[in-house]
Amino acid sequence: MTHFKSPVREYMSAPPVLIGAAGSTVDAEALLDRRAITALGVTDTEGRLVGVLSRTDLLRAADAESGATFTVPDAAVERFMTSDPITVSPDSELDAAAKRMLKAHIHRVFVVEDGKPVGVLSTRDVMRAVHEKQVRAPAIEIASTSVAKVKADDPIALAVDRLDRSNRHGLIVTDRAGWPVGTFAQVDALLGRAKDPKTPVEDAMECRILVLPPSTPLYRLAQQALAMNVRRVVLMDRDDLGIRGVVSSFDFCRLVASTMG
Repeated sequence: MTHFKSPVREYMSAPPVLIGAAGSTVDAEALLDRRAITALGVTDTEGRLVGVLSRTDLLRAADAESGATFTVPDAAVERFMTSDPITVSPDSELDAAAKRMLKAHIHRVFVVEDGKPVGVLSTRDVMRAVHEKQVRAPAIEIASTSVAKVKADDPIALAVDRLDRSNRHGLIVTDRAGWPVGTFAQVDALLGRAKDPKTPVEDAMECRILVLPPSTPLYRLAQQALAMNVRRVVLMDRDDLGIRGVVSSFDFCRLVASTMG
């Protein structure tokens, strides 16, 4: 069995992108866009980590205006941040950090040393570790085989309801023949608030999608998912139009966490 006892410092992204708690949410949104990331660490006046502000937090706070346009309220970051964030140390073992992300259902943990943020470890970094360790087990071994789906021509309202009821991080969007054509996640649901509830899902879904055979080695699946910047991969047989399962970034965390001794 492959073990993931390497310290977090070997896989974390550093330095982390930060913003002060008193900073503006408008500036935070611009920083997220400029750095092409999904969350910022929030610090107090002494540089200690006091929260995390994600793009999802901003979308929840945003007001839907004309058409599909959202306006983020110009307010202090601390008003919308998630307080008391889960953290790890640079010397924490990767498998333990993955277990913490999995348990809390979060896509990242900030790495703190002497009270100050020094890096961030994301589920993408966990995927990178699986690739570097050349884990050759077939993808189907860690896949979720109960797949929540919605059709591309279904209304957004149905997709949002199904997403809530399924307690999943995302739905697979298929065409009428059952072929996967996109994904519909929480961010898409939040953006969909600005659209007519009868709008087809395909007008709000994420179009980037990766489909691979169930036998694909995990290291290769991780490599391709990282290259395409997707959080979930659909598994389908070459000759059978049926979804066998979905591998998400959390499934990688579950794999790595399961190797703890």
